[in-house]
Amino acid sequence: MTKLISKMKKAIIIMTKVPQAGEVKTRLQPFLTARQSAEISVSFLQDAEQKAKTVSLNLIIAFSPFEKKNFLVDILQTKPILVEQEGANLGEKMFNAFQFAFEQNSDAVIMVGTDSPTFPPEFIKQAFALLETKTNTVLGKTEDGGFYLIGLRKLDKKIFENVEWSSPKTFEQTKRNIENLDLSLSEIPVWYDVDTPEDLKRLEKELAENPQLAPKTSEFLDSLKLPLNTNA
Repeated sequence: MTKLISKMKKAIIIMTKVPQAGEVKTRLQPFLTARQSAEISVSFLQDAEQKAKTVSLNLIIAFSPFEKKNFLVDILQTKPILVEQEGANLGEKMFNAFQFAFEQNSDAVIMVGTDSPTFPPEFIKQAFALLETKTNTVLGKTEDGGFYLIGLRKLDKKIFENVEWSSPKTFEQTKRNIENLDLSLSEIPVWYDVDTPEDLKRLEKELAENPQLAPKTSEFLDSLKLPLNTNA
């Protein structure tokens, strides 16, 4: 039997803040220090980078702030395309990053963040397969009402308008926008973000059982040499 080879040009965007102390993962403080919060953010980014590279070598990092670009270059393990996040809010920044990716002649683009370090790379593969065969938008919902993945075959700015970002309404409002545009939508499994000490405890337990889900993050948690007590 002849195996069909996809000719769809794929791109993956990782949206990230440059992980520096006091600027990232502040909700994990004072459980973690500002420096440790930055260090775990580095691990999250590196794991996201490696995960994406197992699916597509066409990787774009959309980051802010631009003046910290050199720091970002130093912590990345590969040499992806770097593009500054531009826009007045997260929706505009996401739209502009997607627009950049499609301007590189991509047929399908998937965007992920770094807050869900253990979701399997198979979910990205599944999203691309859906975009190729069934649908023109894909969403992966987070348990707190956001989304950890969005994939598009067609870009429309209205997808990202009138959305309360970083809220329990984010997923449903984005889904509503997609449906109002008569774009077909598929969903992949729900996952969780790591934002709070309770999330971190859950992450520690998951990685203790399977460190290969997020190797860099697992190494960081091991380096703390402390049991995570979120009631402290």
